Amino acid sequence: MANELTLLDKFHAFRAKYFPERQLFLRSEGRVRFLTIGSYTQMTMASAIAISLIWGGITSYAYLTSDLTLQEKNRTISTMSAQYQALSSDFSALEVEVERRAQQLETRQKFLEEMVGTPAAPLPELEVMDAEPEAATTTSAGPDTSENLSTGAQNSTFIERIFGTGSAQAAVHSNIDRRKNLLFRLQDMEARQRNLATAMRDDAVSELANIDSVLAPTKLASSDLIEKFGSQADAQGGPFVADVAFEPVFSEEDGNIYAELFTERQRLEMVTNALNSFPIGEPAEKYYLSSRFGRRVDPLKKVWAKHSGLDLAGWPGTAIYATAPGKVVHAGWYGPYGNMVEIDHGNGFKTRYGHMRKVRVEKNEEVTLGQRIGDMGKTGRATDTHVHYEVWFDGRVRDPMPYLKAANDVLEIQGRHEKTSQQ
Repeated sequence: MANELTLLDKFHAFRAKYFPERQLFLRSEGRVRFLTIGSYTQMTMASAIAISLIWGGITSYAYLTSDLTLQEKNRTISTMSAQYQALSSDFSALEVEVERRAQQLETRQKFLEEMVGTPAAPLPELEVMDAEPEAATTTSAGPDTSENLSTGAQNSTFIERIFGTGSAQAAVHSNIDRRKNLLFRLQDMEARQRNLATAMRDDAVSELANIDSVLAPTKLASSDLIEKFGSQADAQGGPFVADVAFEPVFSEEDGNIYAELFTERQRLEMVTNALNSFPIGEPAEKYYLSSRFGRRVDPLKKVWAKHSGLDLAGWPGTAIYATAPGKVVHAGWYGPYGNMVEIDHGNGFKTRYGHMRKVRVEKNEEVTLGQRIGDMGKTGRATDTHVHYEVWFDGRVRDPMPYLKAANDVLEIQGRHEKTSQQ
């Protein structure tokens, strides 16, 4: 209680010192009057004046700095609008890039499907999510909104939409992230396609190497078959359709493997097609080898001479068969060959069958593998019943024995190729 009286005394002392009771003397028409102003009245008036001064100062400061605040907010909004436009441009560029790469991968996918013969895994779909309409509308109205801010209209709503939620930026960032994820998926798809193309190219190269090893005893190579196969393609035509170039998708080299695959598969296709003309059949039903190809003592003149085929002996009338499909280019008497049949099998291959007792085909007749073309005899320059069997390739006579030995392997290659073509 003593403390409260002390504070009260201090208050009264302060009031008595600074706000003593004052009197105002008023003189009018010879009369003098006075007006007494108490301490509390003075304190009330002083407080009112102080409050007014403070309010005026605050109001003046707010008025003077409001333009600066609005300008700062407008600069912030302009910056955010520019950032949004930049994000939108990045978004559009990324979307175009995704679509371009997806189209290129689809082209490669179709190419691989044609090579494999069955559809491969589908590409990921390009999903498009537009930014929120409200956010896009708000941002696009940036310049007009600045004018609205200067007049004080719609201030809180716009500021809340820009600074509060940030929905426009979030939508664009979300879309860019999704497209980046899609690019990663497309990149993974490209890597898997490239691995598949590499494996297919290696298989084609391996098959060509296997064919070369099979043909090695015949002194033929896949390049020889390709050369002759290309020389047979004189009759060509049709509308021009430009080939699809394998443009880079993610790196400058990622399209090279497809060109290599196309080249190797084309080479393999030409070789296997040419091998369809390879003599793989038995030239006679039953026989034994009576004379080999090459240097020998001539059976009539008894001097060394060159023998251009195999002499396969058997019983008179033994069936003689075509060792590959083709077209009969000669059927009848042919000097020392006696009754002879020559068949053009295409792709540089020909076969001859001499000394036959009877010819069962005619010139220009198409024959099939294993078709009977005559009967074994000893017409022409011969000492006894046999068939003189010759194999020709690219205009040169070859030793038929390696061809007979390679027949089963070539037949297996033909079977694999036919099975692949049917898939």
